[in-house]
Amino acid sequence: MTIKYAKITNEETKLCEVGIGTNTEFYQSIGMIPMEVEQGYNGGWYLMGYAPAEPEKTYAEKRLAEYPPIGEQLDMIYWDKINGTTLWQDIITTIKEKYPKE
Repeated sequence: MTIKYAKITNEETKLCEVGIGTNTEFYQSIGMIPMEVEQGYNGGWYLMGYAPAEPEKTYAEKRLAEYPPIGEQLDMIYWDKINGTTLWQDIITTIKEKYPKE
């Protein structure tokens, strides 16, 4: 539970403008009142219980988050060629199987 000086700026979404700091006299002078607010995944502040849920990531976004950086992948490919191994292919295949195309 977070109580801050706030003012609802969008009645439909319950998006709020929130005061930062302790100048309660100033916040009251611009129409803010103490409210229970929460910060949404998008960085906005909302009346408690109204923050939007983060959208489900696509398979492509999930894959991208798990792939090793390109430099590491190139190094794996190089050493696979030198050593006759399949480390890079195994890692990429595991990620693609974990997050198949939808």
